[in-house]
Amino acid sequence: MLKGMVNFHATIKGNGVTFPLFEFNSKELGVDKVEIEAPNGNEILTRVHFVAVASKAEARTRATTVITATLNRIAFVHNLVIETARMTSDQFTRVDSPPGVVEVETGDYLFEGGEARMVHGLPAATVKSELEQDVLPGEHNYGLFCSAGLAASPVEEFMLLYNLLLMLHNDKQGDVDAFIVREDPGVPSTPSPHKAGVMETVYTRLRNELGHHRLVVNLDNTRTKIAGRLAGLRALAKRAIQLHP
Repeated sequence: MLKGMVNFHATIKGNGVTFPLFEFNSKELGVDKVEIEAPNGNEILTRVHFVAVASKAEARTRATTVITATLNRIAFVHNLVIETARMTSDQFTRVDSPPGVVEVETGDYLFEGGEARMVHGLPAATVKSELEQDVLPGEHNYGLFCSAGLAASPVEEFMLLYNLLLMLHNDKQGDVDAFIVREDPGVPSTPSPHKAGVMETVYTRLRNELGHHRLVVNLDNTRTKIAGRLAGLRALAKRAIQLHP
């Protein structure tokens, strides 16, 4: 049996957060504690500690599971885009090893520059409380939502988020639009060009302009409009996740 820790580094894209170092209980089997900090708004550093684990491979797998869930929760709750965590090093000793005997494997931290952005400070107690809560409504879909935020373009993110809405609404555009109208009664809507008497919300119309051939559609204009509606679709997708536990 081994004891030790696995270290991770995750880059924050866009707006960032800071919070001081603290530890929390992840409730993951075999994990003693997790330490986490966001020191500068650009990154989140984490350390997963084990007091007795069968192998390094098992520790790495369990640690990755814990950190993925942790970062997805932080990203979802605080509207952040956090890249997939990178394992940077681990350090283990055998449970019965004499003091000073350490098995180490290391990696280099990756630091990335970026443009000016907003960085919000969070109290450690707030984040700790959020991370130690039981499973949150819809949390099994947090990963899909967070992955959409890592898309290469606004158009790609928009389509991923709309597909998430479809997944949560029986794969039916009508059900998606009904949900959107309930959440945002003032949302712009226009008649469907293919279904008489059916109205499409602006989100569905933009999705269909890209996903289906429609006459008299300027795709450059569609892409510009998608970028302008992306924040609204993010909020709708987040709300849909919370309503589908």
